[in-house]
Amino acid sequence: MKTDTDVLLFATRLVDEMGEAAVRISRVRLVELTAANNLRAAAFWRDVMRASEQLLAQRSPAMMPGAAPAAPLSGGLAT
Repeated sequence: MKTDTDVLLFATRLVDEMGEAAVRISRVRLVELTAANNLRAAAFWRDVMRASEQLLAQRSPAMMPGAAPAAPLSGGLAT
């Protein structure tokens, strides 16, 4: 699978600025766009939500000693 750099950039910026709220924000946008039947935009926000979750998971183990490292981000994003 190919990593969409736009998704990764957007998710990284969102997580940097919003922290844990990044996942909730992207989920709300995903629901809004799905309800509006805008499937292409909904797919983008779905990928942003997943990337945000993975970025937060990668950051959390660094703060907790003994925790297992998260999977690499580039492995699970679809375009």
